[in-house]
Amino acid sequence: MDDKRFARADNIELRTIAGEHFLIVLHAGESKMFSVNGMGLWFWQHLVRPVAKAELLGAMLTEYEVDEATARAEIDRFLADLSEKGLARQTE
Repeated sequence: MDDKRFARADNIELRTIAGEHFLIVLHAGESKMFSVNGMGLWFWQHLVRPVAKAELLGAMLTEYEVDEATARAEIDRFLADLSEKGLARQTE
C-alpha cells in the first residue's frame, strides 16, 4: 500500500436527517448532497485528519472481519469514489 494520505475535502458537512447520514457540499453556488451508508460513515470518521492508506487498512482489519486483499480493494475503491465526487482529497 502506498503512503498517500487522504483527508476530508473542505466545506463538506455530515448531517443526519431522519436517521440517514448525508454529506452536504457547502460551496457557494453548489447544492450537492450524498447519502452515506455505514461504510461511508466509517471512512468519513477516519478522514477527520490526513490518514495514510496503511492506517486505514490497519483500522479496517481490526474493526471488521475482512481479509487483507478485500480490505485493500475496498479502501482503494472508496477513496477513489470520494475523491471523484470531491468529498475527499489527497494531502501532501
